[in-house]
Amino acid sequence: MIFILTYHRVVRGAETKPKFYTVTERQMEHQVELLDSFGYEPLRPSDLLNYQPHAKPTYLLTFDDGTADHYEVVLPLLERFDRQAVFFVPTAKLDRPGYLSTAQARAISERGHILGLHSHEHRRMDVCDEEDLRVQMEISGGILSGITGQSPVFFAPVGGYLNHRVKQAALEAGVKVTRTMRWGYNPHPDLSALQCVPLNRHLKEQEFRRILEFRNIQILYNVKQVAKRLMPMGLYERLRVRVFRALGRK
Repeated sequence: MIFILTYHRVVRGAETKPKFYTVTERQMEHQVELLDSFGYEPLRPSDLLNYQPHAKPTYLLTFDDGTADHYEVVLPLLERFDRQAVFFVPTAKLDRPGYLSTAQARAISERGHILGLHSHEHRRMDVCDEEDLRVQMEISGGILSGITGQSPVFFAPVGGYLNHRVKQAALEAGVKVTRTMRWGYNPHPDLSALQCVPLNRHLKEQEFRRILEFRNIQILYNVKQVAKRLMPMGLYERLRVRVFRALGRK
């Protein structure tokens, strides 16, 4: 089993108006501590390429969107725990305020972490036409190759939106591992569509423990995904917050 955690922004302290997927450094630190205390084994990204089942459940940390905190906050935390992670970077955002600089992205790679494809312009790729799909993959892949010296083989489509055309474009670009945003534990890993558990600021310790204990809460996430497809975005976002707040009180 491969338990993949997906983070977005990780901040040092509380913010006045944090986004849904923003967590604090202490939240992430405590979640890694809980993983270890539950007997989960950390997985290095390179181990995925020739994955062999382990006696114990394994976990992998991933970070989306290439924000500056990935270098300023996340990188030191990973070094304290001696963990390797995958950072999915929308390359058009490099060197912009609030995002990784090219030098910071290179430093992350040089310290043993993986930089993965996340489109060039951080666009939803399942609605792109064929030419645009190729352009998004080619430009992003070229920039990441220039930073790391290697062609990227990890990919996370923006928003987790994945269809046959996106899969085909990823394969043509040399991708070997694709992480979606579909909630799940990967008991029988499909490297072309790995499931994950996205972390958010409303996820309390009690609920995280239930996830680690494999207690049956996945149905709630499945309902949330259906609502995401059917509801207007504003209504869906309000529902999403209420669901996680209710879970945290259980």
